[in-house]
Parts: sequence; structure tokens; C-alpha cells
Amino acid sequence: MKNFIKNTLNKFIDGSVFKKNIIILVGGRVIAQTIPIILTPLLTRIYSPEEFGVLGVYMATASFLTIFSNLRYSQAILLPKEKQKAQGLVFFSTIITLVFSFILFISVFFFRDSLFLSLNIELLGKYFPMLVLNVIFLSIYDTFFVYELREKRYRKLAVNLIVQALTTLVIRLVLGYLGYTEIGLLISYLIGYVIAYILLFYKTSFKLDIKLFLRMKRGLLKEYINFPKFVLFSDSLMSLVTNLPSILITSLFGSNSAGYFALSEKVLGSPIWFVTSSVGDVFRQEASELYRKGKDLRKLFVKTTKSMFKLGVIPFLLIFLFVPPLIPFILGEVWEPVGSYIRIFSIMYFSSFVVNPVSNMVYIIKKEKYGVLFQGLKLVSILVGLLLGFYYKNIELGLIIWSVLLTLSNILIYGVLYKLVKTICH
Repeated sequence: MKNFIKNTLNKFIDGSVFKKNIIILVGGRVIAQTIPIILTPLLTRIYSPEEFGVLGVYMATASFLTIFSNLRYSQAILLPKEKQKAQGLVFFSTIITLVFSFILFISVFFFRDSLFLSLNIELLGKYFPMLVLNVIFLSIYDTFFVYELREKRYRKLAVNLIVQALTTLVIRLVLGYLGYTEIGLLISYLIGYVIAYILLFYKTSFKLDIKLFLRMKRGLLKEYINFPKFVLFSDSLMSLVTNLPSILITSLFGSNSAGYFALSEKVLGSPIWFVTSSVGDVFRQEASELYRKGKDLRKLFVKTTKSMFKLGVIPFLLIFLFVPPLIPFILGEVWEPVGSYIRIFSIMYFSSFVVNPVSNMVYIIKKEKYGVLFQGLKLVSILVGLLLGFYYKNIELGLIIWSVLLTLSNILIYGVLYKLVKTICH
């Protein structure tokens, strides 16, 4: 069996460094997510749908605030030819994060209860200081993750992902077993990122020349000004696309529906994420390097999307047909609606599976404005779907409309991306 797997992987890689790097990151994320998924039936018997719903909103809020925390200068780290510039961006992103988090804490702390009550998530007001701390570690973790990605330290990143997932899971199980179910899911999310950041920073190649940074800081900020101008707006829309559904579903349909949605995301979204994000990370690094050297990007773009289509078409068909009836037996009868959610989202997720890994191309080729347009299309799909579902008092109808509209948006995005790459290469 071991030889069969090894031979299959060697055949797939076929001497391609690009594919080898994808396998390393995918392998790390597969291991990181497989154990939590296997133990999900245990977690659903410890934590209630409402507690999973609160976690979903907590994660959504932390992720959204993280987008603004460093003005997206962290996403420019892959682009400079000079390593010193990349290190300067790492340092600058970290400083901005700390300043932003301090301002956030002072601004919101004194009226946090009324703010979160108005959003129907008053529990987050109680744990607001922990939320701010989570934003800090999410942001600096992301910054150093991109830097290590630039350095092509794929094995280190893969191990880091595994440790983060296992830390989160162990703390979640221990706190749940001890009866701290109200806060157990939230604390585990924070500590997972704290440990992951410490390990990521350990033995890093990052060494900043402060004097050099002070001399070049103004020119560096000006050179990558499009990131706070356009990428910040685009990524904030992307964060809304990712996280707004949890908040909207909680506000419009209640915590139970949000819990069903959060678990469907975990069962279907997480496995998809660890493939698309791994492919996307390697694609970003490889495409950035090709662009810096003035080489043709079309071959890499087409090869990546074609491979994702072939890889995903059969699994998604099987998910659509066979997974929903199994959900009540695996997770328990109370989680039956999760099966319907998974079936509805399967088509939407398949289109995202193909397109998302190459969507960062607009930042690499300096067409950042298109990123705003792409995320705007996705945001409209969510708002139209869920608001129509609320109007007709039918959440499944809202999810179907959202799924169809987002699938059409992904098809349009792919067409525009291909045209942009073709034009740049000419």
C-alpha cells in the first residue's frame, strides 16, 4: 500500500516542482483537517448548535477585522525582487497590526455590550478583549506565513498547519470535557494561532536591518500603495463574502441555523479549503516569481485551473448524491439540516474549487481594481440570496439562490482572469 501511494504520487508529480510543493502543503492541510473531521461527531455531542453558531460568528468577526489590521501590506511580501524590501514589509505590517489593535480595543471596549447586542451576538461583547488578542495573532501569523511562503519553506508551513489544528482540537476536547462549553471553542481558536505563530517564528530566516528599513520605508510604502488603496477594499469584501453569511444567518434565521451552516462549512468547506488554499499559495509564489522574471504566465494559469477541474468533478458529484443522507447517522438526528446545506452548496463550492486558486492573479499582474469587482459580485450573490430567503421565510430557498448566483459569478471571473493573463502575456 505504501509503495502504491508513493508510485501514484511520483506519477502525479512527474518531476514538477510546482506539483511537489502543492503535495507538501495539501498533505499538511489534509492531516491538519482530517483528524478534526473524524472527531466532529464527538464534538457535536459536547457542544450545541448554538455554541457552534457563536464560534462561527466569532471567527467571522476576527477574520474580518484582521483584513484591516495591517492594511494588506502583508500580501505584498511575495512581490519585491529584493529580500530586504520583503522583510521591511513584514516589519511594517506587524507594527501596523499592533497600532490597529490598540485603537480597536480603546474604541469599542466601552460600548461593546450594546454593539454586539444589536447584532444578536451579545456573547462576543463579554469576550471582546480575547477577540482583539485573536486579531493580533491572526494578523502576524498571516504575515510570517506569507514570508515563509516567499522563502519556499513548504515543509515548515505544512508541519505548522498540523500543529495548529491538533492544538486547537485538543484544547477544544479538554475544555468541553471539563464543562467549559460556552468558551471552549473560542479559547481553542485563539491558542491554536498563538502556538502556530510561535512555531512559525522559530528558526525563521527573517533578519531586519533597522537602519536600512528607516531609509527605505517611505519609498516602500509608496511602491505598494495599491495594497491599502485597492487590495484592502477587495480583501475586506472577500472577508465579507467568507464571513458575512454566519453573521447574517444568525441575525435573520437564529443561532441554530447558523450552527447548521457552520458545521456544513466545516464538513464540506474545510476539506475544499485545504486543497484550494494550498494550490493557491503555491500558485501565488510561482506566478509571482515568473512575473518578476518577465516570463509567460498563461501555461501555469491554464494548467492549474484544468487540473482543479479534473480533480474536483467526480468528488463533488459524489458529495451531491451520497453525503446528505449520511449526515443524520454520522452527526446525530439534530444535525439533519446540515445534509441539505451541503447538497445546496456543492455546485457553488465546485466552481470556487476551480477558480479560487488563481484569483490572486490580479494582484500579481497589478490589476488590483478587478479584485474589487470580483468580490463585489460574490457579495451581491450572498446578500440577494439570504435576503430573499428571509423575505420568503425559507432559508433553503435563500441558500439555493446564493449558490446559483455565486456559481455564475465564478464563471464570469474565470473568463475575465483568462483575458487579463492573455493580454499581459502579449
